[in-house]
Amino acid sequence: PGSIPTSADGYSMKGKLNAKNWAATTMMPPALAGRIIGYYNGEYIGLPYDKNDFIVGKKATFGEGNAVDLGTNDDIGIGGGRKGEMEITKVDAAFVEGKFFFTADTKRAIKTLEVTAGFFRLPLPKDK
Repeated sequence: PGSIPTSADGYSMKGKLNAKNWAATTMMPPALAGRIIGYYNGEYIGLPYDKNDFIVGKKATFGEGNAVDLGTNDDIGIGGGRKGEMEITKVDAAFVEGKFFFTADTKRAIKTLEVTAGFFRLPLPKDK
């Protein structure tokens, strides 16, 4: 509930999960979720969110205190990305865009998953 459909000129998140194309069909507004979250077919990617970091060229390295959330719809389920990076690539009057990559694993290290060629776009929050 509360998620917004993705579109060519609106909210967007996509990437490759172990070289397989993945594209969110809906996204949660970050102001509600506190993260940049995209959903597809029971799966999700959740990136750290801080509107103060929306500066072109700003990078965030993923680690223990700044991990990516990943939920898959396979027998393993949920993993976290603690190796990788997100970079803000564009900020204009209406939108922020960025790219990301990470390696996700489970707490028991049963499985790892490489997420590459990640991209997101979302409307800039309106200051009140």
